[in-house]
Amino acid sequence: MTGPRWKSSSVGAPLGRAGGLGSAHFSVAWRRLGAGDVGRTSRWLVLAGALVALSACATDATTADKDAGGSGGNGAGGQGGSAQGGSTSGGTGGEFDGGPKVPTEVRIGTFNARNLFNDRIDGESWILDEQQSTLSSGEYQAKLRDSATLLSQLDADVIMLQEIENRAVLDDLADRPEMTRSYPYRYLIPGNDPRGIDVGFLSSRPIESQVSHKDDLFPRIDLPDGPKYRYARDCLEIHLRVAGRPLILLGVHFKAKSNDDPDKRLAEAQHTRFIADFLAEQEPEAAIAVLGDFNDFPGSPPMDAIDGSPMYQSTGRRLPSSDAWSVFSSATGTGVALHDDVVANPLLGSYYVKDSARIIHDDELPQNLADLSDHAPVVGTFLIQPLL
Repeated sequence: MTGPRWKSSSVGAPLGRAGGLGSAHFSVAWRRLGAGDVGRTSRWLVLAGALVALSACATDATTADKDAGGSGGNGAGGQGGSAQGGSTSGGTGGEFDGGPKVPTEVRIGTFNARNLFNDRIDGESWILDEQQSTLSSGEYQAKLRDSATLLSQLDADVIMLQEIENRAVLDDLADRPEMTRSYPYRYLIPGNDPRGIDVGFLSSRPIESQVSHKDDLFPRIDLPDGPKYRYARDCLEIHLRVAGRPLILLGVHFKAKSNDDPDKRLAEAQHTRFIADFLAEQEPEAAIAVLGDFNDFPGSPPMDAIDGSPMYQSTGRRLPSSDAWSVFSSATGTGVALHDDVVANPLLGSYYVKDSARIIHDDELPQNLADLSDHAPVVGTFLIQPLL
């Protein structure tokens, strides 16, 4: 079975370099629904399906070429991979899962690497203060070494990363000898952050297709005539296939609380859950996770939007409350909060392997690894059941 046939150019505008719907179509669609329809995703899905039919010239992103599970096309709402996007380093990209259709464990992790910049000025011309973020060669090699050492403790098959400067840094990290797993399949495309910190993806499994949603334009669902937003960084939509079953990961890094804009963060969360629901409607057999740095904690409006209905299941919250946190936070009574997580749809949640969740806190690490980031990595294992 090939990847999904929908184009998420139908859920935002302008969303893709080829065939994106105009903003007029999108704004009319939001107004027709209104606040009374919040939570009734079936209506959204019917509408989005109708809008897909209007996107006749959108390019399908159902297969990936030989460059890393594909440089991809313009599908599923944003733009597919690019020269900086998907590739392999060793291995043959674009090979979909041809293994036996038997229950297969996949360990899924996320980590905010905190300003992982390299030792040269090589960013986009519009990036702010790149000089200030650029490391010396010695500092860069030490940070790569320590980051790879920490990530190896996750023992993850796939890792969604935040605050990676560019594709070159992603490659440098994946190629470090401290990595105990091989990650030949990688994806990163420059996002919207003015400092140039991007969402990147490392995988030991072939990437079937990938899409960037950085150009999606969307309001809050409950304020369809309100301000329109784009992702603060991106939402990476990654399609894998495990035991014949689609596994779809939506990697995010929502608006930070510094210079806060809670409406934007809520809109990001609502739009991400909308994408996830649309994908589930198109492929009911797909296991789906939203993962990354949400910059908010359980019970906040953005996380309530991600949890949604049907209820998605947090990996981090499966741990005892004393361990279910990833950042220090003055906004909570405990001084800590769970900002980073792997949040699974009901199908993927049903595949969770008991006691596999882990959040690696500073007190488990030597000082050089504890100092790497102000976020703790989160990981969990899922026993994917075959799609026969």
